[in-house]
Amino acid sequence: MEPLTQHLPTDRSAPRLWFERLAIFSEPGDEHVFRSVPLRRGLNIIWAKEPAAGSAKGSRAAGHGVGKTSLCLLLRLCLGDTSKAVAELREELFSEFAQGGVIGVLHVDGNAFTVCRYFNPHKVGVATPGTDITAIWTRETEINDRDFVKQLGDTMMSRVSPRNIPETGQAIEWRHLLAWVSRDQGARFKAFYDWRDGEGNMLQRQRQDPPIVMRAVLGLLDQGETALLSETAKLEESLKAAKEKVEELLKEPALIRRRIESSLRAQGQLPEDLPIRTDDFFVDSVASRIDMAGKQAEARLQKLQAEQDKADEALADLRADLKRKQAEYAEADLMCQLADKARQGDEQAYSALGAQLMALQQLAGHCKHGNVAFGECQHVQAEINQLKQFSFRDTRDRPNLKLAMEASISRAGAALLRKNDLHRLVTTMQDNEKTLVASQSKARLATRTAQMEANKWPALLEELSRWDGAAGSAKAQADIDAARAHSVQVAQELGRAQTQLAVAKLNKSDREKILAAIIDGLTQQLLPDGAFGSFDPHDEQRPFRISLRGGEAFRVLEVLLGDMACMLDSPRKDGALPGLFIHDCPREADMSTGLYENFLSLMSELHSEHFPHGELPFQYIVTTTTPPPGDLQGDAVRLTLDPSTDDGLLFCKRFNGERQQALQ
Repeated sequence: MEPLTQHLPTDRSAPRLWFERLAIFSEPGDEHVFRSVPLRRGLNIIWAKEPAAGSAKGSRAAGHGVGKTSLCLLLRLCLGDTSKAVAELREELFSEFAQGGVIGVLHVDGNAFTVCRYFNPHKVGVATPGTDITAIWTRETEINDRDFVKQLGDTMMSRVSPRNIPETGQAIEWRHLLAWVSRDQGARFKAFYDWRDGEGNMLQRQRQDPPIVMRAVLGLLDQGETALLSETAKLEESLKAAKEKVEELLKEPALIRRRIESSLRAQGQLPEDLPIRTDDFFVDSVASRIDMAGKQAEARLQKLQAEQDKADEALADLRADLKRKQAEYAEADLMCQLADKARQGDEQAYSALGAQLMALQQLAGHCKHGNVAFGECQHVQAEINQLKQFSFRDTRDRPNLKLAMEASISRAGAALLRKNDLHRLVTTMQDNEKTLVASQSKARLATRTAQMEANKWPALLEELSRWDGAAGSAKAQADIDAARAHSVQVAQELGRAQTQLAVAKLNKSDREKILAAIIDGLTQQLLPDGAFGSFDPHDEQRPFRISLRGGEAFRVLEVLLGDMACMLDSPRKDGALPGLFIHDCPREADMSTGLYENFLSLMSELHSEHFPHGELPFQYIVTTTTPPPGDLQGDAVRLTLDPSTDDGLLFCKRFNGERQQALQ
């Protein structure tokens, strides 16, 4: 034992975090606490005692389904674990004990707290200073259970350095450390960094990051190595980007050329095997096809342009003629109205005709319809002469009125015929205008399409020629040379940083040597027939190793002894490990009963011999179905679970079917 104990630190006499008690209640109140488990510093065994052979049958004959795993999950619940296994247990217990919960009495860096957490995940629990469970129901408190577990996590992580994974920047959190110190039973202790069953280790890089978390928590990452890790990660990213830039510059002309060629072939529906250009005049090529298509498009464009010009001219002529005919129609409509009023013998109409006569006589300037002076306009003069034949003021002219009326009737009929003829003509011309407008729009659309067709081919050929010239230009080559030079420079810097990091890893610190000595001492104490242990903090799979090869049994033992070495080293001031480990039923079946008993005896021996006054700086809680050695079935066993009776079950009763299976 001396080779081992001489390396154990004495900086602290108590673990940073440990449980004094765990209690389970069905509803608030002391009288409803149906299970209370006292715990201590050092070794704590939760034993699922199997009945003697033949003394029980069925589910009561095995030490399974009694609550070992549930007890570990409740401990984790008190510590703020939000893993899937804890959430499922909480849900199951809520269905059985709707008002129930768990109480944990914890010591955190020398301060005692009592925390109550309900099975109902939506119900807020409480936390109070001290160890009095009775006071939890009535004592006023300013902190709830959620704030407590957050403060607990902050306290436990306050000494971790660095607080982020140097290469990725991911924060190292309490949940990562809690996953390590309270492994899932489902992870089966098959590898040191397998912490959670089905959830991985919750780190971005499943393989590289757990060793960094372990070293940061143990205080094995110095600032120099941390800086080198960060620098190496940045240089690796820079080198990757530099190489990609070189590849991009090398590929860019070819990629762009391929895109242009694809566009040329697609737009011309040309085959892939047709060459783009050729020096042979008689050999077909994409360029010759495009040249021909361009000439055809230009000819078509000229033809369409002529058609459009013709349509525009025809429409302009029609609109000018239509405007004149509409003016004639308006004049004919006015004369028709006047003649109709004369036909009706309305004296007022004659007065209006008199006014019309006066207006006609007073006209000055040019007629806009005939483009002659009003005095020379035959139509206006004829109207004036006709109106002068009557004197509407002299009643002696009334005999002539009848004759005038007859003449006006004739004129009204003629005016109506002229008006109707003009209306039909104007309507026809308006229909023709609509037809010509539609034809004009169609011609313009066809012209624009032809213009685009004629322009796209030369543009693509011009772009192809430009990139053919740029691909081998001096500027393009200079850009490639500069990118290559930068890539080489970054690679050299990365090599230098990696060399420095490798040297730093080879230069083992005193702390690493002490941990190696502890694992070696544990191995020799447990396997005194020449076995030895070693520690390599940079190993991403097996940081702790034992020299014997024995299949799964020794792999499990490596994990257990690795955790024990870290736990025994946890009192050092330069480490942040809480000193608490919870192991839920390690694979004792794979280790053989004798080897497993020797492991428990070793922990008990350390407990009693090296820390005789009970000032143990660690707490180890382990569940088992294998009977502990006889000398440990006293104080070391803190709870015995017995499937033969309901009182021997953790929850003092069995649940139905699948629920009982979940609460093992």
